[in-house]
Amino acid sequence: MAHDVNDWNINPNQRFFVRLEEDTVGNVGTFVDLYNTKADMDAETNRVAFATVPFGVVVPVTLTEDTTEPSAGEPLGFFNTDLSYHLKITGQVGDGITKLQVGPFTDLPPVEDALLVTEAMIQARATLELNRGTHSAFRRTVRLDKHYEALNEGDIVDLSSTKRGLVNEPNRIDDISIEVSVNEDGELSMFDVVNLTVFEDVVR
Repeated sequence: MAHDVNDWNINPNQRFFVRLEEDTVGNVGTFVDLYNTKADMDAETNRVAFATVPFGVVVPVTLTEDTTEPSAGEPLGFFNTDLSYHLKITGQVGDGITKLQVGPFTDLPPVEDALLVTEAMIQARATLELNRGTHSAFRRTVRLDKHYEALNEGDIVDLSSTKRGLVNEPNRIDDISIEVSVNEDGELSMFDVVNLTVFEDVVR
């Protein structure tokens, strides 16, 4: 086990730096110091608040204001006034000095995509997702130039047609049949006839 900050409930909701130091003289607990910046914490100057708590696991800490105000310009208090602690820490004999930072927090869920930062972009993304879920299935029957042994039902094939203006359009093979013909010379020819389905987006 080592020094740790298990929870925080500090107002103003800003980034704070916490210095935890074992009481090596009285061995009664942990000194807790709160700072606005890492530089102040390292130099042990401009302390915002302080406390001394007994050793233990997840011990509530109620801080006492010092002479330096929080950098956010608000007096020190509880972020959630229903909770009667600023920090919860863990510490024991032998932990020495530990320096940690606690960040601002929010009850809102995190932004999943940092690019969606404007209302117009969010609306565009929502429209795209709606369109992706709105489609029609078009079915066609195509006679191929020969028999392809590797083709199977369920395969996805790219269809290109100059006549139809198609370039590598993905189609699903729903059914395959083989057409056989014999010419005047008695030569046998086989052709695949495939039933295809293509899914097209329908944009509203």
